Amino acid sequence: MEMVDQTQRVGLILSGGGARAFAHIGVMRVLERSGIDVDVIAGSSMGAILGAFCAAGYRAEDIYQLAKKTSWRDVFDLSLNAGLIKGEKLHNFLAEYLPRNFDDLKKPLAVSTTDIETGEEVFILKGDLITALRASSCYPGAFEPVQFQGRTLADGGIVNNLPVNAVAFLNANFTVASDVTPPRRATFKNGNNGDNWWERMLKTVRLERRNPMAQMVLRSSDIMQSILTDIQYSMHPADIRIQPAMPHIHIESFFAYEEIVELGERAASETFQMTNLLPEARARKQLTDSSTQKTSDSVKH
Repeated sequence: MEMVDQTQRVGLILSGGGARAFAHIGVMRVLERSGIDVDVIAGSSMGAILGAFCAAGYRAEDIYQLAKKTSWRDVFDLSLNAGLIKGEKLHNFLAEYLPRNFDDLKKPLAVSTTDIETGEEVFILKGDLITALRASSCYPGAFEPVQFQGRTLADGGIVNNLPVNAVAFLNANFTVASDVTPPRRATFKNGNNGDNWWERMLKTVRLERRNPMAQMVLRSSDIMQSILTDIQYSMHPADIRIQPAMPHIHIESFFAYEEIVELGERAASETFQMTNLLPEARARKQLTDSSTQKTSDSVKH
């Protein structure tokens, strides 16, 4: 794998995955340390939200500190209509920290959504940024869908959870994909762990436990999304794909954000080491190449 040429237009793709997407923050940390400047960004669902913060000029540590001080109760509001969550709190939260329109971002951004009436993948690149992000993160059955630009839009992960193809619209020619799509294989647990009913209820409310029905529904969704993501990726591969190993982390595991960020950072470091993208990896390669050249010259003489 060749090193990133900074004359290239680097595209960063961030998958959806709920709380699992906090791993993208760790990936951003490694990108910053390695000196790789991201030119354009594409994202789906939670990946679109984190991508918007990056496109707005937030550094990885800024996003981490914001996640640290924000409770899920600050962004989720219950609904009695089409979804469990209305999305108004999320809308207000995003509007507080992000610009209103795509044109006000410091870097181009593509937000992946799904038209739930036609089944089409829809990329939003201009207009109302906050509404686009809210649409992209409308997880089926949890958030109410959003009416936007004449369409009924929902989670981008329904059709394409890792929208590598989206950065083509932004003229990227070197792509780094951070993929936190839930794994196809995972241990199925009922989550009781010997707790009494009250403890189980409290853990469920705190999003630290899935009840058996939710476990089955969400696990089924994970499997289908994993298969579809792999199919999409086979058609639109990235130059670099980072896949943090975290089978024990669920999309609703917001309480574990610190661990998730660390897992993302570790996975990115390991991947970049293997591809000679980190400064220390480049230095070792240059040292090895120099040593090999000196040995070759000695043999010739």
